[in-house]
Amino acid sequence: MLLLCVVPAASQTVEGDVVSSRTGAGIAGVKVAIEQMEKTVYSTTTNSQGHFHIENVKDGAYSATFSAPEYWPEYWNGTSAQPRFEMSAGNTVKLETRMAPLPRLRGRVLDGRGNPVPYARLELAGTVMLITLPTDANGKFDFPFQFPGSYTLAAVPPAKLKAPDPEPDSKRVLGWARTFYPGVAFHDAASKITVLPGVDPGDVELKLLAVPVHVVRGAVLDPNGNPLQKVTVSLGDMPPSMLRTQSKADGTFEFPRVADGPWRFSVYAESHGVEVRADQWMEVSGHDVEGVKLQATSPFSVPGKVVVEVPEGARTPALSSLRVTITRSVWSGIQPVNARTNEDGTFTLDNVYPGTYQIEGEGPPQYYLSEVQAGEARSTVQELALSSDAVPLTLTFKTNGGTVRGTAEKCGWGEVLLLPREVVWQHSGEKIYRTRCDSNDRYEIAAVRPGQYYALALTGSGLEGMPTPGELVLGHLRAIFRGTYAIPFDSSLLNQASSVWVRALETSSADLRAINRPLY
Repeated sequence: MLLLCVVPAASQTVEGDVVSSRTGAGIAGVKVAIEQMEKTVYSTTTNSQGHFHIENVKDGAYSATFSAPEYWPEYWNGTSAQPRFEMSAGNTVKLETRMAPLPRLRGRVLDGRGNPVPYARLELAGTVMLITLPTDANGKFDFPFQFPGSYTLAAVPPAKLKAPDPEPDSKRVLGWARTFYPGVAFHDAASKITVLPGVDPGDVELKLLAVPVHVVRGAVLDPNGNPLQKVTVSLGDMPPSMLRTQSKADGTFEFPRVADGPWRFSVYAESHGVEVRADQWMEVSGHDVEGVKLQATSPFSVPGKVVVEVPEGARTPALSSLRVTITRSVWSGIQPVNARTNEDGTFTLDNVYPGTYQIEGEGPPQYYLSEVQAGEARSTVQELALSSDAVPLTLTFKTNGGTVRGTAEKCGWGEVLLLPREVVWQHSGEKIYRTRCDSNDRYEIAAVRPGQYYALALTGSGLEGMPTPGELVLGHLRAIFRGTYAIPFDSSLLNQASSVWVRALETSSADLRAINRPLY
């Protein structure tokens, strides 16, 4: 709820109160920002009674935002409007804003015997993001939830957790599996947990499932095919759930207790003074696995050049201002590799390991990356498999992009995204365009590669230091696999988007209505 009134006064002042929607009491320490044209021009914090006071505010149109570590303004839920006001003629503007306490997700993880599981990894999969956090030494968790929404909760057992007893009749060996709330083995069978501001979700208890386990055997080799002895082989995606073993003198290794599911092998070792790596995914399903071959590879370099197509008579930008970045398409723990172009447009990407990468090029605002060429093969999909025999890359930039502009009703602090249809349906390496709405809820995106897009407006999160909804959607689409299972893209986002065609050197209009509630 927001109350706003304007009364005559000798000094132009903005003042008001911030109160809890649950108790009605004032909230101390709330950061109040008075903005104009997306920039904070006045700011203060509330006192112990939740009151604030800002004097000598100049004439003009403003909006007000309120943020506090453990509270959520009601206007972010769409239950009230974001404060906007005009200041003139010695007025005093009085605001009252209600904020809901952020929920805390708390509970515990137990094994099949009912004992607490210390340091289990929790995975909270929302609409467009994944949050991970550990249980404490007593198997408990208490998480201040800064991203309200509906989540799938899974618990991943730590590698050192004592194994369950064998099956009483068959004596079949069992192990603890990744378990989804309320106690199922598969993501599709999981129940959602909803956490909303001002609502206490109660304690959550999740009991790990005991499932049959299998033996996985293989060998790790150096780039020349020779055994890599006494190197660590990891199975899993991140500590503390990673299984580890050491290869023997002949390079062989064994994991005796591996539950069904997708697993990632990884090896980082030194061979002849060079760091070599092996990175491979494998599915374990119902039986032992023999003969896994992990061949480590050395890093290599990928040469390339940038070509810029400009209209006749136009000035070509300095090629040294361009940057090329490649990022692994599937999560692997390997950091992005980037390079600046030289004055002649050439570049070299160093320390690249084999894999499928998304390729991005950053240049002057009016240019867009139109095409990626590997040897003779040309593609508009900016995703390539790179190996040690990689051919030179050619990145073509053009200036004949289209423009998309329009209004995004109730956008506020939010963003507008242009999602290429190929990204949504194929998760390919296409560029996603983003921009912020201005103070009049208008937006414009220039230099867009021609094609068909979904236009989607998202209200801002308003949480200082936290990623915006646009960043979360972008991060989700760039890394569909987080850990060892996929987070499905929520198609309800597309039901609220508009379809827009972008044509070369033309302006397309798309008037949108921002989704009032951040989608986490």
